[in-house]
This record gives sequence, C-alpha cells and structure tokens, in this order.
Amino acid sequence: MHKQLTNIKKATIVAFFVFTTQFTFSQNTFFQDAEVFVNDLLVVSNQYVAPAADAAVYQSSGSWYSSARVLELFKVDASIHINVLPVPKSQKSFTVSDSDFDIMKIRGGTSAEVPTALGGDTAVFYDFTLGEDEYELQTFEGAKQSTFYYPYIQASVGLWKETELTLQYAPEIKIDESGYQTFGGAVKHNLSQYWLGDERDDQQIEVAFQVAYSVFDSRIYFDDFAIKPTNPEPGQGPLAVIKSLDVQANALTGQLIGSKQFNNLEVQASLAVSSNKFDYTIGGDGDIIIDLFNGAFDALEDANTIARGNLGVNYHFNQFYIASSVSLGTFINTNLSVHYRI
Repeated sequence: MHKQLTNIKKATIVAFFVFTTQFTFSQNTFFQDAEVFVNDLLVVSNQYVAPAADAAVYQSSGSWYSSARVLELFKVDASIHINVLPVPKSQKSFTVSDSDFDIMKIRGGTSAEVPTALGGDTAVFYDFTLGEDEYELQTFEGAKQSTFYYPYIQASVGLWKETELTLQYAPEIKIDESGYQTFGGAVKHNLSQYWLGDERDDQQIEVAFQVAYSVFDSRIYFDDFAIKPTNPEPGQGPLAVIKSLDVQANALTGQLIGSKQFNNLEVQASLAVSSNKFDYTIGGDGDIIIDLFNGAFDALEDANTIARGNLGVNYHFNQFYIASSVSLGTFINTNLSVHYRI
C-alpha cells in the first residue's frame, strides 16, 4: 500500500511538472510572439502616423507672425486664429506587403494599399499567430476627414530693441473626429533696423528673424477595432481594442520674414525650417498589447526636419487688421486671423 502511494505521488509530481513546463513554455511563446507582433505593427504604424505628425507641425508653426514689423515698446496685439488644412491624396494612404513583416500576413494577397491616420476606411485584414492561437486584425482606419480645422488665440507684446514676444494657446478642442490642444511661444527681432535706422518710412521693406517653440497635441478618434481570435471560443473576447491615437509634436522653428506695406494692404512672406520631435500614444483596452505598443513607440524617438514657405496678405483698418497666410510644402495650411492692437 505504501509503495502504491509513493508511485501515485511520483506520478502526480511528474504530471504537475510536465503541465507546468508546457504552460510556462506556451506562455513564454505567447509573449515572444507578442513582441514580434508589436514590431510588425510598428512597421505599419510608422507610415500610418507620419502624415498626422507632419500635419501637426504645419498647423502649430505656420502662423507665428503676421509682419516683419514689430510692435512698439509694451504695445499689445491680441488675435483670434483658425487654421484650415486640407489633406492631399498622397497623404491618405500607403502600401504594405508581406515582406515588410515577420509574423503578420495580409489576408487575400501579398500587398495592399492601407490608410494613414489622415485617410479613411479599409477592408484589409492581417492574420497572425500568438502562441498556439490564431488572431486577426483589421488595419488601422483613418480619421475620415478631408479637412482639419484648428482655432486658437494668440497675443504679442513689444519689447526693447525692436523685439517682440508672442504667446499662443488653445484649450482642448474636439472637432468632428479629432481633438486639438496647443501652447507655445516665439521671439521675433527686426533686422532691417540695422540698415534702415529708426526714422524709416512705413512703405519700406522690413526684414525680421523669429524663433518659435510649440507643443501641439492632436488626438485622432476612430471606430473601435479589435485584435481578436480568428475563431473565438464561446466567451472569448478580443486581445485588445484600439480606439484613438495621440500625436504630440514638439517643434522648434526658425524663420526669416519679409514684409512691405502698401497703404492699408501689407504683403508678407517667410522661409521657415522646423526641427521636430514626436511622441505617440495609442488609446484603448487590453493592457498587455496596448502597453507593449506604447513602449515600442517610446523607444522609437521619432524626429524630422521640415522646410516650407509662407505667403500672406494683411488688411489694416483703425486699430484692427485681418491677416491671411498660406504655408506651402507637403501640406497647404491656410491661416485666417483677426487682430486688435492696443
């Protein structure tokens, strides 16, 4: 009897050891596959978010000035602005292929055209395996907006040595399927004072240089889409549900500005270069995948440099003036504003 009990104990220990080993191995395989899956997602995500990140720079750094002239000492210019940014077709989609991935496969083909964050709907699915289970993911959809609108307020004050300080701010604003928030500051210094002197004519060409720093947070909401088993068992839910994408653009912009006034009309232009750093955050349900995804984004350290030209016209009347400007580059961003000088 004692020998039988001993054999039962041995068999139980062996069975427990085998079960634990298989469970641990399966669990480790799942997490290893999950890391590879996240890396594949980043291949898609880099191209998915890039147009939205660049659009954020155009919206946050295209209208820091309205003239090369600066305010007199302690004079104030308060203004209300709205940016209008149409999305060009080239920034709405990109192409992926199976050779881009390690674990994901495009369903029904080896390549597909998929939307960026600024694009629209899609019917493209990816199939992949995590551990011993098969999953599917519909590729990210875009914001489904052809034009993005972004209002904000701005104020400038004249300082010493023909220098001007500008502050810009907008609380979080949700328009259609997107939300925006921005703040930043800029310093503009008039250069033409050094060759035109203090008693210069208002009709002469003015030149200035400006440095601006802005933080622009944009949140793109889209229809919930799930990472879920291909053939779910009863009661088995999705692995994760992705609901939104946050893009924070930190832009340091330098620009050379020129302007000339013709009575009530003023023409202005600039050449600007922005050095940008981007942070991305995916919002949704499913801590394991969402955390892995955002951790991979943190390690991405995405940055770029954008050059563009700006053209504009102002109309002055009494203490008011209306300003309009267009930023030309990958995007065409239009800014309209009403100013009041105190």
